[in-house]
Amino acid sequence: MKPLFLLASLLFSAVFSLHSHAQLIASDASVRAMPPGQPNTAAFLSLSNTGGRDIRLVSAATSVSKKAEYHSHTKDDKGVMRMAKEAFVEIKAGETFVFKTGGHHIMIMGLKKALKPGENVDMVLTDSNGTEYSFTFPVVSIMAKQPSQDHSHHHHH
Repeated sequence: MKPLFLLASLLFSAVFSLHSHAQLIASDASVRAMPPGQPNTAAFLSLSNTGGRDIRLVSAATSVSKKAEYHSHTKDDKGVMRMAKEAFVEIKAGETFVFKTGGHHIMIMGLKKALKPGENVDMVLTDSNGTEYSFTFPVVSIMAKQPSQDHSHHHHH
């Protein structure tokens, strides 16, 4: 009976930890292709936290550039848009965080080569616990439509 109880306890622990472990699911991911000579670009996506705990993303990295950072656009009291580096991005359990034009985005700075539409960019986002989340972003034309700030249209897959 003891081995059966031990096995049941281990299974319960494993199932519980699986459900309480946070996971990020990406959708609508893209990196903008920029004209030749531009050293920087931006990545956009929606990240859904399907886990049971909040996730604080503290860093981003990709091999196509010298660095990647979380940035946001805000409007000052004079109505001027300003971009600022963010130390972290918080994604609440059960919620979706959208990196979009005119809002939060991932700045990719110091490009090592020009990115062309049709290519892919691999990126690793790291949370405050050191967990790494790997994503692949398709490179799209700068003329391609980016996720807008209009939240009235939702697409579910």
